[in-house]
This record gives sequence, C-alpha cells and structure tokens, in this order.
Amino acid sequence: MHYTPYRDLLLKLFPNYLKVRKLPLNGGMSCPNLDGTKGFAGCSYCNNRSFSPVFDQAQVAIQEQLDKFVPRLREKYPNAGILAYLQPYTNTHAPLEKLQGIIDPIVKHKEIAGLAIGTRPDCLEDEKIAYLAELNRKKPIIVEIGLQTANDLTLAAINRRHTLAEWTDAVKRCQKAGLTVTTHVIVGLPGETLVDFKHTAEVIRDMKLAAVKIHPLHIVTGTVMAQDYIAGQFKLLEFEEYCYAVAEMIKIIGKDTAIERFSGESPSEMLIAPNWCGERDRIIAEVEKLLD
Repeated sequence: MHYTPYRDLLLKLFPNYLKVRKLPLNGGMSCPNLDGTKGFAGCSYCNNRSFSPVFDQAQVAIQEQLDKFVPRLREKYPNAGILAYLQPYTNTHAPLEKLQGIIDPIVKHKEIAGLAIGTRPDCLEDEKIAYLAELNRKKPIIVEIGLQTANDLTLAAINRRHTLAEWTDAVKRCQKAGLTVTTHVIVGLPGETLVDFKHTAEVIRDMKLAAVKIHPLHIVTGTVMAQDYIAGQFKLLEFEEYCYAVAEMIKIIGKDTAIERFSGESPSEMLIAPNWCGERDRIIAEVEKLLD
C-alpha cells in the first residue's frame, strides 16, 4: 500500500489482538463552543447527531453503556480487542474529577483493551494530560485532537475558536507525556484550495502524529454552514477534486502517520450534500488509483 492503514497502528498498540474494534460511548460532555465557555453557536459545520451512533446516550451512565454495548460487540467479535471511544462533543471539557468518574470505569473494565478520546486542543490542561498519561501505563490511551485545517483564517471563519498554535502546543504536550496522538481534518472547507490542503498535510507530517482521519466536507442539517451553502455562498469539491486532494495529502503525510480513513458519511435524512461522500469503496478505489 502507498500509506499505512490504521489497522497497522492498532496492531502495534494492541499486539495481543489480531483485530481491534471501536466501541463508541457517550460521556455526556458538551463543548466550549456550545456551552458559553467560548461561544454558543458551535463550529459552523458541526452537528454531532450526524456522526455519532451513541448521540442519544448522553444521559445514560457510562457503566450502563458498558453493560449494554460490550456484550453485543463481544458476541459479534469474540476474539477482538475492544477500543472504547468517547466520541460526541469534547471529551476532556470538564473538571478533572468529573473526567475521572467517566473514564476510570472504562479503563478498569476487563473487556476494554484501550481508550480513544475525541477532544479539542483548548481542553487539554496539564493536569488532564498527566491523568491520561497515568492511565496510559495501564492500557493504551489514544488522544484524538481535532484540527480540521492548518489555516488560521479558515479556523476563525468556521468558528473553531482555537488556533493552529494551540493545537500544536496540545499535541506536543500529549506526545511528551507518552500519549498516542491522532487528529482529524476536513478537506473542502469554504475558501480553501489545494495549497491549503497540502499545508495541512505538511503540518500533520511534521508533528509526527500516530494517525489522521481525513473527511470530505459534507453539509448537514442544523448547521450554520448548511444555511450558507443553501444561500449559494460557496461550492463543494467535486468527487474527482476531493480524491485528487486526498491523494496529494497522503503523498505528503507519508507512511509514518497511519491513515484512519478518508471518507465520511452522515445519515441520509440529515445529509444535504455532496451525494457521494458516503461512497467509501468508490472513494478508496479512486484515491488508490491516483496513488499508483
């Protein structure tokens, strides 16, 4: 292959398992961009309901979720390692004591091999990193720090309310603590070109991340960006443009950083455009053809 697949990283982190499967969990978190810490509008593209299969579990205790979902996954994959994944919103956006109440039961669970935590760079204070680093000595902890783009002007335009410098600082502090760090980026944000996509890829390469998720921008209901798109304020990348951009990014990123995915989808009832974003096999085939 022309890139390192995510499964290779998982085999390295979990050598006792031939397969590792993610188990999404909901820690009942909010986001500093939604609860007033930084703002109320949220990122302009974001509707958590569109990508989290456990969005409706926000009020369900973690132990109850584990009791419900672990046996189901174990029945389907009897020999796989289970990687718990705190997915919706920002999963370090809470006082340390609250985080411990959510995360400790997950890590202590005998069926859980490790934990991946989705979060933002501005919610990783030193005490939280130290706590995660301590857990990492018991089971692998993956910290997924969202970036979306390395262009500060775009970050401001999509209301991320953090900078590339903040992201870089959080990544370095987590790496220094021995944590496995990954990120995710969006290709096709309004106003960005291939120059921006390549710059983001260069930043990912230079930061020596363990893995990256690459997503096409897709417009979903209930977002500010949906209103802008419907008003004709910007255009989305065509399928061919997206695949070409991803291939160019992968060439820059290289094999030291695993590629977790480069497709993305939303429930059909929420997706406005593009109609091809969920065609995973088609996207993979086109990108791999471009990499040959």
